[in-house]
Amino acid sequence: MQLSACSKFLGRILINTNRTDFAADWLALQETIRCFIVLDRNDSVVFCNAMAGATYSPSHNRYFLSLDCFWLESEQRIFHPSEFRKLSGQQVDLLFKVKNHAPIELRFLPEEIEISGNQYLNIKLVNESLLTTHNTAPSVTLMDELVSDLAAGRLFVHYQPQYDAENETLFGVEALVRWIRQDGEQIPPDTFIPLEESYNFIAELDLWVLDHVCQQLAYWESKGIELPVTAVNFSASSFNDVYLSEKILKTLKDNEVHPRNITIEITESKEINCYSQAEKTIFELYNAGLKISLDDFGIGFSNFNRLAQIPVSQLKLDRSFVLNLPKFIYTEISKSILSIAHNLSLAVIAEGIENEQQLQILQSLGYTIFQGYFFSKPLPASDFENWLAQHQHSNISIDSLV
Repeated sequence: MQLSACSKFLGRILINTNRTDFAADWLALQETIRCFIVLDRNDSVVFCNAMAGATYSPSHNRYFLSLDCFWLESEQRIFHPSEFRKLSGQQVDLLFKVKNHAPIELRFLPEEIEISGNQYLNIKLVNESLLTTHNTAPSVTLMDELVSDLAAGRLFVHYQPQYDAENETLFGVEALVRWIRQDGEQIPPDTFIPLEESYNFIAELDLWVLDHVCQQLAYWESKGIELPVTAVNFSASSFNDVYLSEKILKTLKDNEVHPRNITIEITESKEINCYSQAEKTIFELYNAGLKISLDDFGIGFSNFNRLAQIPVSQLKLDRSFVLNLPKFIYTEISKSILSIAHNLSLAVIAEGIENEQQLQILQSLGYTIFQGYFFSKPLPASDFENWLAQHQHSNISIDSLV
């Protein structure tokens, strides 16, 4: 069996310990193919059998499995690795998908183990022989550069204001992550967000953004700067994490940010696979005081059926509808979405406003809350603070923004 994968993890740990028994224990764990993956206390994959075809990140000393590699056939949904913890000591049958191979049925046995005083969850293979023909080596891709740049501080949070034209006030702010590589190149979110979703890193990034937002809000509050509400995007894929609500609420508590100051903006570029679990998480967040928003409403998987299932506070009219105004079909769709939202007492934000014509059409339809480059591009925290200073002592008129 190949031991190069575990050697990376072993080397990191041995830096901080002289215990040779740790090395013996760890290597003994890898003696057979039965050790498939190992999770630490945070459910990060710290060891992954080479046959699993994961991507290894040297900067984070962890592995990233494909989001949909585990499939629970009995419930027709993706099985998140963190779910193994609740099944410790129990066998579980899953379909496992490896790139360029057909899915295979495997039986796993999660077991708690202790190595040198550290607790891990060893996910063992019961029917190990089925993997003998699946040997896909880990690859280093743009994903590794992403997690490396995250650790190096080359990902940033920018803030874009949301304007209430009816009351001429700031309605709220959306926090948006930006990636600027070491050479200065800015990688578009449309490029790296799907990458994160594919490698099951999106929940970690969403929580990173939330933590930075909460730190920034606490800093602004110390300076007497208060925002109505700040929206933080969470991918639908993030809701496959059964501990997501717990992690979000802990982040708010650690930073002393009240839940009413945060809107969780659900972006459904991918379908939520275990909707019952996602619905439970959303209700937990809503009951704790957070607002729930459906982003890109009217496209993808974000649709009217969601309104009947989860406690939504607001909708965001997708920019694709705004971009195609004043075409008849897009005007009628925009009108219908606003009508339904008002009947349900939901706030509606029209995003992607780039010119005065779009603004005027939407205002004529009854829209009052807007977001887009026509008013302001997403700004670094310091620039956004300056923007606030320019507008905090008077009503914010459209003329003062454009």
